[in-house]
Amino acid sequence: MSESIQATIIVGFFLLIVGTGCFVGYQYQSNSNRADAAEKALTQAKTVTANVMTTLSIFNTISQANADAKQRIEKQTEDRVVIIEKAIASDDCAKQPVPSAAVEQLREHANRIRSGSTGTTTSEPAD
Repeated sequence: MSESIQATIIVGFFLLIVGTGCFVGYQYQSNSNRADAAEKALTQAKTVTANVMTTLSIFNTISQANADAKQRIEKQTEDRVVIIEKAIASDDCAKQPVPSAAVEQLREHANRIRSGSTGTTTSEPAD
């Protein structure tokens, strides 16, 4: 082989090695960028998940507190009924039936109170 052919083969081989090195470097950089983006997305997903879990925990705590308060109020109401029944047990007037007009007014009043408790608070006093 002549020296020019050998030189051409060596230069070609050198260019092949340089080209392969550039290709591998580009692939490495591309994969590195994708890995960095995936890590960032994973970190964001973990943050969102942690926030959702914290929010759910807060809602569960509030829900449990409301359930406990409701149960406590129901117990207090039962206790008051027992006390009132004991207090009026010997009262002959308390044993008389309540007039139907009074019963209807009391029901309407109770319904207004119930409907008002689910809405917004207004400045109007209860009847």
